[in-house]
Amino acid sequence: MYVPEHFSVKEAAVLYDWIERWSFGTLITSHRGRMEANQIPFLVDRERGDLLGHVARSNKQWQTLLNAEHLLVVFNGPHGYVSPAWYSQPDGVPTWNYLTVQVQGKAELVKTENEAIDILRRLTNTNEALYGPGWRLEDLDEARLKVMTQAIVCFRIHISTLEGKAKLSQNRSKMDRVGVIRELSASDDSQLQELSRLMLDDLKQKKAPP
Repeated sequence: MYVPEHFSVKEAAVLYDWIERWSFGTLITSHRGRMEANQIPFLVDRERGDLLGHVARSNKQWQTLLNAEHLLVVFNGPHGYVSPAWYSQPDGVPTWNYLTVQVQGKAELVKTENEAIDILRRLTNTNEALYGPGWRLEDLDEARLKVMTQAIVCFRIHISTLEGKAKLSQNRSKMDRVGVIRELSASDDSQLQELSRLMLDDLKQKKAPP
């Protein structure tokens, strides 16, 4: 990934936070010259430095995970167009602000039913918690749960490279950044509003060019 220094985010804890926040990633593999990409919900195992996920057994990508020449997972946060009309000086060009994390590593298939069920339980509990008390894996009867686990393949990705990029107009003056934040926050689009909040947080934490 192309990452200019002023957009680079290297703190692993921050990047893990982002993955947890925007956990629906794109799993990309290369095997024998063939590229494949699928969108998958992930969990982070911070202690082991792993990503946990699963795919349908009928999704043939799992068969290439172990022998993939390249394996990449991409997590994208909020993003949005930035107009040069929002800057204080007429010296800008159109651009795009965004957050992204890219993970590279090696995959290992989960071999036991108990570990697969644990991954499903953690994934379910994590996402159900966003909406308050809700559905639990234990709500399934044992026969139905067994059918479901047989229909999927769970895996771990041992992270070897973790890269983050936050392009939030850090290369512009404070006045320009304030102008972009103002315009994005005024949008009806909740994604742009979230992007403006991330820009504001970054502006408060770091010094912008004069």
